Amino acid sequence: MGRAKQLMLEMEEAQWEEADVSFCCPNCEYDVDGTTSLPVVYEHGGEEHLPISIRCFSCNSSFDGWVKTDWFTCEIELDEHPDVVVKANSARGSTSDYEEYDHDYFEWLEQQELSSRPILKAFLRTIDDVAALASEISLEPKPQMLARMLLAQSVTALEVFLSDTLILAVLSHKAVQEKLLRSKSLEIGTKQFKLTDAFGVEDFAKEKLLEHLRSISFHNITKVSNLYQIGMGVTILPEGDAADIIQEAIKIRHDCVHRNGKNQETGELNVVTQESLHDLTDTLSRMVRFVDDQVRAFDTRS
Repeated sequence: MGRAKQLMLEMEEAQWEEADVSFCCPNCEYDVDGTTSLPVVYEHGGEEHLPISIRCFSCNSSFDGWVKTDWFTCEIELDEHPDVVVKANSARGSTSDYEEYDHDYFEWLEQQELSSRPILKAFLRTIDDVAALASEISLEPKPQMLARMLLAQSVTALEVFLSDTLILAVLSHKAVQEKLLRSKSLEIGTKQFKLTDAFGVEDFAKEKLLEHLRSISFHNITKVSNLYQIGMGVTILPEGDAADIIQEAIKIRHDCVHRNGKNQETGELNVVTQESLHDLTDTLSRMVRFVDDQVRAFDTRS
């Protein structure tokens, strides 16, 4: 077997997880954050040495390279820029498909009555609290810290809603499982496994699909929109400027989580106004209700 074919097999068999990296972009020359997909490694597993591609959040440039990673280290080298230092953490996986908490949580999701929409209620309760607290926002330092926290919480609430709703649909409808697994564009169902991987695992394909969904960052609206469209024919974003408002919030949330609130381009703290928070909560509420209405209609038809 040639090296190229062997490498393709290794890439197909590896589990991948979206991850953040930081580096000095060779194109825009900013110290920036970026994103890539890293092979998942395990505590008692071996080393992975595979090709990857890194995207710069500042100028949107992509760079090909290689990652060499195990449980303790993660070394990345860019093909055309070997001197650029790329910082990243290993994508550590669990030795079992589900941690005990996750298993219990999915069981809870499966037991929910679709008509009660507890996932929607949880989102609306959070977003209503954010909207109420936004009335205290000003441009002073302490209120601005609260504003950034509220923005980050709003985006997190959206992620949880989108994740839980899609996972519940997968748990409840075999048709959704089949569409996602058979999709050529998603390539979820083309991963290769050994027979020993499936031994003793009930409904192996569904469990692997759920494992894949758990690894996705649900603030990647493009990827999530594709999953909803293929699985249920559901559109994520309503018409208008909603996409721009949400994408800007996701970008600021990334700064809050990974850069202590500093804008990755200017180095200054992001300013979140009371008006922008209210626009965000209104937009997210409309978006989530828009998605929920479509999911309700899908549940009724199925």
